Amino acid sequence: MFTNLRSSVRAGILLYAMVLALIFSLFLQFYLQEQVETQKHLLTEKDRLTAELMVSLAKQEKLGQSGEIQFSQGFLTYQQLIGPSVSANTAVSTDSEIQDSFEIHLSDGKVFQMK
Repeated sequence: MFTNLRSSVRAGILLYAMVLALIFSLFLQFYLQEQVETQKHLLTEKDRLTAELMVSLAKQEKLGQSGEIQFSQGFLTYQQLIGPSVSANTAVSTDSEIQDSFEIHLSDGKVFQMK
């Protein structure tokens, strides 16, 4: 009688330990997945901010019609886009119609395009 009771108690304790281990592993899996997603988001944000900084530094320079600027984190190519003239009588476009187009190639292979 005590032998059956002992084996039932052992089986119950083993089942309880397995359920607790399963619950713990689920919580651990959710936590680690959240950490991975957060890290991916931070790296993407860092790359975007690097590209924006490269564009900001390029805009401070006197840019020609098109060209390329080298940075330690990659390179930036730019081209000045000129829209159609406001007035049909003049062929000269105003400053409001001039727009710069930037393509940023980071050293890790990511490419950003900004206008």
